[in-house]
Amino acid sequence: MTKVQKNSGLLRRIVSLFLVFSSLSLLIYGENVSPIPLTQLDRPIVRDEVVVPHVEPFITVKCDFHMHTVFSDGYVWPDLRVIEAWVTGLDAIAITDHIEGPVNRPFLTGDDNSSYELAKPVADYYGMILIRGGEITKKEPYGHYNALFLKDVNLVDNEDPFTAIENAVKQGAFIQWNHPDWNSSTRNQFEFQKKLLEKGYLHGVEITNRSDWYPYVVDWALENNLTMMGNSDLHGLVVGEFQLDKYKRPMTLVFASEKSEQGIREALDNKRTVVWIADLINGREEWVSKLFLSCVQFGKIKVTNPEKKEGQVRIENVSDIPWSLKFLGPIVTGSYRLEPCSSMVVKTKGQGGVKISVTNAWIKTGINLQIETNLE
Repeated sequence: MTKVQKNSGLLRRIVSLFLVFSSLSLLIYGENVSPIPLTQLDRPIVRDEVVVPHVEPFITVKCDFHMHTVFSDGYVWPDLRVIEAWVTGLDAIAITDHIEGPVNRPFLTGDDNSSYELAKPVADYYGMILIRGGEITKKEPYGHYNALFLKDVNLVDNEDPFTAIENAVKQGAFIQWNHPDWNSSTRNQFEFQKKLLEKGYLHGVEITNRSDWYPYVVDWALENNLTMMGNSDLHGLVVGEFQLDKYKRPMTLVFASEKSEQGIREALDNKRTVVWIADLINGREEWVSKLFLSCVQFGKIKVTNPEKKEGQVRIENVSDIPWSLKFLGPIVTGSYRLEPCSSMVVKTKGQGGVKISVTNAWIKTGINLQIETNLE
């Protein structure tokens, strides 16, 4: 038998075995061998609506102005930043990748505008407001600064910190000083920031960043007439960096005349913001007070004992923000936590003006918001 004949015989045996196993498969599984879809595993992209009422006559816009992608030192693609923000209830974001140097990660090309350009179609699809921005990243004692509302991020890059910020301002950018407590030099030496203030080149400052809270920066913002801001500074997945099962993600609440990029910019220029991080609310007294009164509603006193002037009043929280209330008497006394979207009934004695210290709302270092309301 020749070698060719041996190979032909071997091939016929392999084909025969294949046909046998194919026949067995049809007997066992039938003719339909396509996968069976388990539709119960499918999950649509669902938005967690964050309930914060409008502060009349303004619209409350939920924002995050500081986050990163693979186009700097983040770990996610730009369009995922948009989807995360939409799912977690935000209305507007700025992707602020570090500006300095070329994009030099393996297999990745692009420039300082790439993250915005890749994210913008997805933002439009979900109805998210996407603000073009970048982070000017300088060593101590200069610090880091987000330039927001840029037209071309590439034109900002410069080795000199002041020139880089000036390049952004020439485009009409809003400059935010990031995490001012990031290192000892930026914490204690404000000479560079004073120079920016003198030129009108510094417009806002983070009073919270990630899970960090800087109470003293509230005072510094007030002294220098800066917009108070609080952001996530995300690098990884939002579900990996924050306990979303317990708290909403950090955000800046912006009270805008309209829900648009222009409306947000006008509100930032006019300092109409409140910062929400975990259970804490921070900001100017005017806007923290107006936000509180939009969220918390006081009912009428229901008299339970006319002779002793005793009664009860229902207090309702129509927001997702928890409020910690300390009633200073004499009509109502005691401390209470008003949970998100809940109500409670407290005892009263008499009627008239009531003073409340909102102990999780801060308007200066060590100073809580004080509210006076009339109960009848």
